[in-house]
Amino acid sequence: MIAEPDGPEGRLRRFATIWSRAVFPATSTSLTRPEFEELLLPLARRLSEALRARTHEAEEGKAVGAALVAAHCTDPDALTRTLECVDAYLVLYCGGDGSPEDLRIRSARLQHAMAAGFAQELRERTLAEQEAISVAALQAQGVVAQALHATEARFRAVFEGAAIGIGMADLEGNILQVNGALLRMFGISDQTMGGRNVREWTHPDDAPQTWTLYDELVRGEREHYHVEKAFYRPDGTVLWTNLTVSLLRDADGNPQYQLALMEDTTERRLLNLRLRYEATHDALTGLPNRTLFFERLEKALGAGNNQRFGLCYLDLDGFKTINDSLGHAAGDRLLVEVADRLQSCATAPGEMVARLGGDEFVALTTGPDTEREVDELAGRIMNALITPVSIDGRDLTVRGSIGIVEGPAGERGPAECCAAPTSRCTGPSRRAATASNSRTRRPTPERSHATASRRLCPPPWTATSSSSSTSRWSTSATAACAAPRPSSAGCTRSTVSWARTVSSRSPNTPA
Repeated sequence: MIAEPDGPEGRLRRFATIWSRAVFPATSTSLTRPEFEELLLPLARRLSEALRARTHEAEEGKAVGAALVAAHCTDPDALTRTLECVDAYLVLYCGGDGSPEDLRIRSARLQHAMAAGFAQELRERTLAEQEAISVAALQAQGVVAQALHATEARFRAVFEGAAIGIGMADLEGNILQVNGALLRMFGISDQTMGGRNVREWTHPDDAPQTWTLYDELVRGEREHYHVEKAFYRPDGTVLWTNLTVSLLRDADGNPQYQLALMEDTTERRLLNLRLRYEATHDALTGLPNRTLFFERLEKALGAGNNQRFGLCYLDLDGFKTINDSLGHAAGDRLLVEVADRLQSCATAPGEMVARLGGDEFVALTTGPDTEREVDELAGRIMNALITPVSIDGRDLTVRGSIGIVEGPAGERGPAECCAAPTSRCTGPSRRAATASNSRTRRPTPERSHATASRRLCPPPWTATSSSSSTSRWSTSATAACAAPRPSSAGCTRSTVSWARTVSSRSPNTPA
């Protein structure tokens, strides 16, 4: 039956065609490209069904990733091209009538599951090869003399044709022989490798037990060990490997050689780091996102030992107006510029700035003296945003509100800490959250006026203080703002709101 071009089956086959064309150059299969497309079609159907399923099934994505290894798509570039193809075309051709946002989320989860399944299957396949090589190497020492030639020939075939690096050294660590795969991993010739010693390959990231295990092996106290180890290449780059070292004994059982099996995991490690970065950083501004911020905040709150924390929550005002009048591209550029300025304000140890979403940012400072540091951080943020942002020839003045929470670690949870400043930034009529032991610095009217004049003059300022620990500054380009309603007794933070308006209109533009 011929599928309709615009029907579900036709769109599915079109996705399989795009997928096969992207991945086929990176495969080691004897199939033709059309045959390879037919091989990918069932996998594309599984992805399509998993994308539109009501519940997320990670096993489907893992199974597809494992099937790629079974189809001889073991080159790391094959996985990269597959993930790029799925990210770009799966929702487009197989999404149906679902919500685009939900489909994108499901597609991202499927990509993560595919990468995990691919890595797991590739690892199991490599370990199986390693086990086969070790068995062959050990058996070669115990065979009778008349079978020695045949066994050696078999081992030679495995040694030279293996996809992983193999090297042999004596018990003093002098390298005796390596295969072509290992030479390619290090990017050196056989002549350069000859004469080197295993102990020369130290690396600052070596695990503490690495060389202890090695010493135990060459003494005959251990038969093998497995570690993750980094090596320096001659060009200065780092090669990450899964290293398995086995001890080879002679006919009498005495240690004779050491056999090293190396699996290159550099690309997989970079992929994991990239996935981790993308999961914890904002794609537009490059700042840490909500996930990474809450990880750092939770760690700061659990520090103990007389440690404190300070939190500045920044909410931009009127950002929707910029998007509506100048377009989302201008809004994005404004957010990037604000993010850069905020990042320059939090450079001290223990400080960070994150974007929570939309026009919401938060700055965190930790240490024993955050009562002073959080005020200084808020001041730096206010000063950084005074200068208008120039976009497409227009000077845009940033307006916003800052909420501050400061207190000892261990007395609040992350959700409570973020809810306190948010409740005041989103509206002065909402009551602020409280906790009994947090302290903030309350400014006097004289100090508030002096600080205001130094930071944001010439607009007039008002400053208020009350018996509670909540204070609020505000400024306007035209008239002084009324003081906010004081929070209840025992309020645990200082909430600061600020705004400055600078006209960027031309003389002919009405106010």
